[in-house]
Amino acid sequence: MEDNIKFIPDEELVPIHVMQSFSQVVDWGLMQSSIPEAWKYTMGEGINVAILDTGIADHPDMEGALLPPLNFSGENDHLDRNGHGTHCASIVAARNNELGMVGVAPGCNIISVKVLGNNGSGSYDGIIAGIQGAMDAGADIISMSLGSPTEAPIALHEKIKEATNRGIIVLAAAGNDAGRTNYPARYDEVIAVAALDRTGNLAHFSSRSDEVDAVAPGVDIYACHLNKGYAKLNGTSQACPFMAGVCALLLAWSRKTPDVPLIKNYQDMLQRLDDVCDKDSNNVSLGRSGEWGFGIPSFANNKFRP
Repeated sequence: MEDNIKFIPDEELVPIHVMQSFSQVVDWGLMQSSIPEAWKYTMGEGINVAILDTGIADHPDMEGALLPPLNFSGENDHLDRNGHGTHCASIVAARNNELGMVGVAPGCNIISVKVLGNNGSGSYDGIIAGIQGAMDAGADIISMSLGSPTEAPIALHEKIKEATNRGIIVLAAAGNDAGRTNYPARYDEVIAVAALDRTGNLAHFSSRSDEVDAVAPGVDIYACHLNKGYAKLNGTSQACPFMAGVCALLLAWSRKTPDVPLIKNYQDMLQRLDDVCDKDSNNVSLGRSGEWGFGIPSFANNKFRP
C-alpha cells in the first residue's frame, strides 16, 4: 500500500519552542476538565495505552510508564526523532513526579508503536501491522494521532474492527482542516476527537463533522518533546491522546469498582463519555451534536461516578 498517511500537522505552523522545566506544570486542559478530581479515584493504573506514532524519545517524565516498544515504521529503531509521538504519549501518561508536566492518566502504561518515520509519514501496511502489534502486546486502548482525508484501504478498517471486537478502545484525531473528519477517525468503531481552544470553543482548525465523538484540549498543549525538553503544540493530534487518557481513567475505574458499570467495548465507552462529556463551552447540555460529539470531558461535581 502507498505511503500516504501521516501525523496530522498543525495548520498554524506555530514554531516549536523546546523548554526545560524543573517544576511540574498541570496544563490548562487538565484543569478545565477537572482531571485532578478523577485522580481521587484512579490514575489509570493497570491500563495499557498504545501510541501509534513516530515513537517515543527517552525522557525523565516518562520513566516507569513505558512497556517494551514496537517498530513498524521502516526506520532502524523505535526511538522518536520527530517529537510528535513523544508529545502525544506524555499527554496521556507523563508521571506525577514533580517534573515538567503530568499526563491525564499518570498511572497507566504506554506501549510505543512506531508506525511513522522520522518525517512523520508512514504506510498503511505499517499502521495495520502496528494495530496487530498493539493487540498482541495487550493494549486496552489504541491512540492514533494520524490520518488522511482520502478513504483508507478496507484492510485498515477490518483491522480496526478486529481490535474493537476484542474490546480494545480505538481513538483517532479528527483532523485539522476545519472540514470533515479524516480517516481512520471517520470509522464508526473509532472515537473521533476534535480540538478545543483555551476559550472553550472549537479550535478554528479542528474538523467538526458529525463523525466527531468528543472534543478535548488541543491548543497550546504543553508536553514532553525531544532532548528531554518540553514544547507547546496545537492540533487534534494533541486532543486525541488527552481523550485516550480520559478513557484510561474511565476504564481503570470501571475495572476496580464493583458498583460502576464495567466498560467492555467501545460502545460502553461511548456511553460513559456521554455521561462525562455532556456540556459545551457555555455549560449547555448537548446530548450529541454534529460539531461537538458528546462535548467536553469534565470530572467536576463528582461526575466520575455514574
